[in-house]
Amino acid sequence: MKPWLKNSVLSMAAIAAAFPSFSQAKISGKLLPNQETSLKFTQPGMETLEVPVDKAGNFSFATGKLPKGIYQLEEIGQVYLEPGYTLEIIPEGDDYRFKGKGSMENNLIREAGNQLKDYVPMSKGDYLYSFYMLSLPEFRQKMNAWQQAAAKTMEKSGNPYFIGLQNAAVNFRIKNITQDWWINYGVDSVKRIAFQKLLEIPPNPKDTMSHVKFRKAFDEMHLKKLTKEEKKELDSMMYDGWDMNNEEWFRNVASYRDVLDGKITNIMYAEYQKELMAGKEMAVLKARVVDTKITSPFIREYYQYVQASSVIKMSDDVREIDTIYKKFIAQSNNDVYKKNVSDIYKNFKKYGDNQPAPDFEFENNHGAKVKLSSLKGKYVYIDVWATWCGPCKREIPFLTSIEEKFAGKNIHFISLSVDRQSDKGKWLDFVKEKQLKGEQLITDDDFNSDFIKNFNINAIPRFILIGPDGKIVSARAKRPSDPKLQEQLSSLL
Repeated sequence: MKPWLKNSVLSMAAIAAAFPSFSQAKISGKLLPNQETSLKFTQPGMETLEVPVDKAGNFSFATGKLPKGIYQLEEIGQVYLEPGYTLEIIPEGDDYRFKGKGSMENNLIREAGNQLKDYVPMSKGDYLYSFYMLSLPEFRQKMNAWQQAAAKTMEKSGNPYFIGLQNAAVNFRIKNITQDWWINYGVDSVKRIAFQKLLEIPPNPKDTMSHVKFRKAFDEMHLKKLTKEEKKELDSMMYDGWDMNNEEWFRNVASYRDVLDGKITNIMYAEYQKELMAGKEMAVLKARVVDTKITSPFIREYYQYVQASSVIKMSDDVREIDTIYKKFIAQSNNDVYKKNVSDIYKNFKKYGDNQPAPDFEFENNHGAKVKLSSLKGKYVYIDVWATWCGPCKREIPFLTSIEEKFAGKNIHFISLSVDRQSDKGKWLDFVKEKQLKGEQLITDDDFNSDFIKNFNINAIPRFILIGPDGKIVSARAKRPSDPKLQEQLSSLL
């Protein structure tokens, strides 16, 4: 877990430096039970503020100097702030309510969000399958009705700037909902479960009809299908008639950022189909779309930052990584972005092949602590996974087979879960139910754990092979389903 005051003073100073002409806001409160031990306060372009939380779930912090707008407070959600606001956040049921200066706007955000349930069948925050059986006119009518109701709710604040941002937030939330509705339209819930189970079955190279089975199961779960005209209308609802370069929305409206990224991806698929089929990296092709479609310097720099981070984390091409890094550092004007990319690049250099592996101490499924350094003298193959990761679970039978083949050899197999600590029970149940072999460990802070960050892991499954001398044999090892892994291990053992 993170120390009580880790990074908090540094981050507050960074925010103050980034926004020197604005005064601070103060926030205190208490988290719902079983939440995390730290909060993250952020907005695009600024350094993330780590907010410490005590054992009872209480927290209190001052933001540093900042402009008015919508910020993300992890675990709690959107928070609208203006200089001088003093907010107290109180658990209420399974959500939060606000007290103090600025409470009206923040309670209205929750009120408008809860109004969606008046128009869309939902349970515990999830849409019911009856929602996906609506006709397109019915769906459109419900979205329009919610948009109008939310707009009336926001008007109660009498705050024009807040109203403008929230109307945009609802508008782009509807576009996000539209995409979800399109993807799940006409799907039978029972047959969907059957299809998902089929996806978890490891691929069998000898089964030449597997693709036919997948296609049949996919078609059978769709009881209703959209026409070409309806798909065209939905595409227009999501992507037509709005500005791709609205910096104010980009800073403040998370749903705008989501939809913008979707539009950039949509354009990429339409314009670079051949390059994608040839294996060109998506991050590189999305960068081309950004270069041609994004004129806002702030938004463009954000995407350049995302691209540089992604390539350094995901690419196996050392020359490409070096080129991307040097180019980004030379052209970026954002100190936060440059520091983050530099940290990622340093990890790539420090924890690459033939370098000493960082140590860890994580809990296993029996409650005991296990140190990586305690396994020195053996090869260690680490599978980084999570119970919610379908591709991870498809690798489990292959990993089990490899564990059995190399039993008694000088190698230790570790399955390292990045499930959140709040989902530890789900992980334990899964390990027990599936009778998983090898050493089963869970990280102390999911993707924020030092070991995970050291290896720049932002996508799973991920595999790491460490030698008996404690040095990294492969920071991006072959996966269990790849026959080359068995060949490599056989040559080493």
